[in-house]
Order: sequence, then structure tokens, then C-alpha cells
Amino acid sequence: MEKLIAQIEKVVRKSNLNQMSWGDIVDKVVLPEMAGPRATRWCINDMFMSFVADNAYDIYILDQTRANILFEIALQRLSCGAVLHEASSWPEPLPKAYWDYSSRWDEDHVMTQGCYNFILKAMKICLEHGDKDVRSHALKILFGLIKHIGPDGSVSSSYYHIGKFKEKALDLYIHAKRLVEEYAPFDEVFRNYAQPDQWQKHKVWFADHFNEVDWKQFFAATDCLKGNYFQRMWQWKEIKAELKKLSLPVAK
Repeated sequence: MEKLIAQIEKVVRKSNLNQMSWGDIVDKVVLPEMAGPRATRWCINDMFMSFVADNAYDIYILDQTRANILFEIALQRLSCGAVLHEASSWPEPLPKAYWDYSSRWDEDHVMTQGCYNFILKAMKICLEHGDKDVRSHALKILFGLIKHIGPDGSVSSSYYHIGKFKEKALDLYIHAKRLVEEYAPFDEVFRNYAQPDQWQKHKVWFADHFNEVDWKQFFAATDCLKGNYFQRMWQWKEIKAELKKLSLPVAK
């Protein structure tokens, strides 16, 4: 805790914070002075994003309830322009007392260094130690990154808010893909990967889970079969044969 307090004092230029409880430090210093008051901010401040990113596990150990609040505030910042993804509730699941730090009413803002830091450093902690809402929100953000970034680091034209971090898109893609495949349930990965414009990016995953995939559901979800009945049946066999081959050790 001393390390955290020293960091906070240096950033906000205050002293003797060790005389306050951790809860008061969060509520009276970290949020208003590092995240920024709703009345004057455009978006959650980068100093908050990087602070939580750099200290996510220590914050969790100190106070799990407040850790989930801080994580959710950071995740909502990511949802406010930095990452395109499936809709998530806001200002809930933040407790009403913390709604001023929801990004629900902030302006959409491009990805910043603080956002990038949080994705690379804190998302794993959110998935390992966050509550149900935090884990769900974190996964939606990660799947959003995977959807709008290609395996070669290319970025979809709609994802213009990635800004200068387009140069680091491949790092974001690799990190997001590793985390979702480690922490997301099979059904959730399948739902996000088995989409018409996504499945070909994830052939290796489908190959690795060849025996778990419901192939009827796969072909319905991906809508990748075209033509008449006989053409569709041939394509069905060809795609499965290709993925089966990828699942063999010699293909990897």
C-alpha cells in the first residue's frame, strides 16, 4: 500500500495520504483528481488509466469491491470510443454513488496511451479476479479488438478511433486473442468467431476444437455455403476437410 500511496502523492502532489483509509483515498483522491470530475472532463483521464493498469493486482488485493469499481470505470472508458465492441451496460454495473465516473455521458475519444496500457497490463487481472460484470465487459472489449483487427495487424475502416495505435494493432490483436481463448467459455468464443466476416481468421481455433464444434451450427452461423444443394454439400465437405487437416500435428 505504501508504494501505491507514494505513486498517488507524486501524481496529485499531495502528502500524508497514509493517514487516510484506502477507501477514502480512492473516493476522495484517486477518482476526483486522477479520473477527473464529470463536469470538466472529456473522458476519464489517462493518469487514472495508467495507474490502474500498472497496479491492478495490488488494487485487487487491497479491496476487491473497490477494485471492481475501478476496473469497471476503466473498461467504460475503453468502451467510450477507444474500442468498438458489442454493447455493454453503462453506467451500470457501477454503484450509483460512482456514476459520475461512468463514461456514459462522456465524449467518444480515441485510444490513448492509458487505454493501451490498460488493455495490455490489466485485462488479464480483470478476467482472473474481476467480478462477473467486469469479466463480461472485459471479454466484450477483447472480442471487439479481434473483430476489428486482422491477424496481419490490418484495421477495419470503421475503427478509426484506434488513432495512432494503428501501428500497434497487431500487438492488440495477439494479446486479445490469447486472453479470450484462455479465459472465455467455449460457447462465447464460438459465437464471436463463427461469423461470416470472422471465421476465416480463426481457422486454427476451429481446427483445434474440431471435435467440439457443432458443424451444423457453424455453417448456419458463418453463412459460408453458397449455390445449390450439391454445391453446398461439396463446400461443407471441403471446409471440414481443410480444418481437419489443420488439426493434425504435421499441419502446425
